[in-house]
Amino acid sequence: MENPIKLTSTRLVNNRRQITISPEAERIISGLPPRSLDVVTVVGPMRKGKSHLGNLLCNKKSGFPLGDELESKTKDFWFWIGPHPVQPNRYLMVIDTEGLGDYSDEEQNDKDIKHLVLATLLSNHLVFNLQGNPDHTFVSQLRLMGDLAEHVRVQADGKDEGNNLGEHFPELWVAVQDAHLKTPHRNGRRLTADEYLEVMLERKDGHTKAIRSHNEMTDSVKAFFPKRHLRLIPTPTIDSDVLSNLDKVDDRDLQRNYTDAVDSFTREVWNSGSVKK
Repeated sequence: MENPIKLTSTRLVNNRRQITISPEAERIISGLPPRSLDVVTVVGPMRKGKSHLGNLLCNKKSGFPLGDELESKTKDFWFWIGPHPVQPNRYLMVIDTEGLGDYSDEEQNDKDIKHLVLATLLSNHLVFNLQGNPDHTFVSQLRLMGDLAEHVRVQADGKDEGNNLGEHFPELWVAVQDAHLKTPHRNGRRLTADEYLEVMLERKDGHTKAIRSHNEMTDSVKAFFPKRHLRLIPTPTIDSDVLSNLDKVDDRDLQRNYTDAVDSFTREVWNSGSVKK
C-alpha cells in the first residue's frame, strides 16, 4: 500500500454522530491474505506532530499529510497497512486520527471520546502523542482516558466485565515530543521514563474536588492500561524551515539525539510482540 487512505467517515444521523468504515478501506482490508495484524493507532491533541510520528511508525518519511498551519490537517481516521518491518508473516497497520480538541467544549468532548473509544478498540498499541516536557499538567491531558469505562463494555460468557477492561485494552505508549528536560533523580539515580510516568500517576492526598478528579483519572489510566510506557522524544531541529518539512528533509539535517530516540521508540513498538486478535 503506497499511500494512506481514509478509514472512517463521520456524519450526523438524528443529531447523533455516526462513524462508519469507508468502502475502500473495507475492500482493501478484506482482500488481504490471512495473516496476524499489528495495529498501532496514534491519538492526541491536534497540531502536536501526531501525523509525523504516524509516518515514522509506518517506517516511512511521508504518507500521512503534515501541516504547518494552526488548523488541523487530519480529519476522521486514516490508515496505512503493509508488511511488518520486523515481524515476518505479519501485517502492520498504522492509524492516524483526528486531533483531540477543546476538552471544555461539550460537543467536542463527545466527539473526542468517540474517537478515543474507537482507537482503543481497534488497536493493540495505542500511542498517545503529546508535546513539551512531561509534568503533572500533562497528566490532565489523559483525562479522556478516564472516561472510557462509561463508553466501553466487554462481555464474556454473557457476563459484563466492565471492571476488567485492562485485560482487553491495548498497550499504551505516551510519546512526548519536543522534550528537552531530563527525568528527576530519586534515591541517588535518575528515574527511567517509565518510572517517571508512574510517579505522575500516583494518587494525591487530600479531599478537594481537583484532587478527587486527579485520583479518579489516574486510577482509571492504571486500571485500563496495565502495560504502559513513557517515551521522551527531543526536538528534531531548531531550524523552522526544516521543522515545516520533516517529511522531505534528510535525517542528516536532524539532531542525532532525535533520530536515535525515534528509531528506538518505533522499534520498541514494532518488537513488542502482541498482535490484534
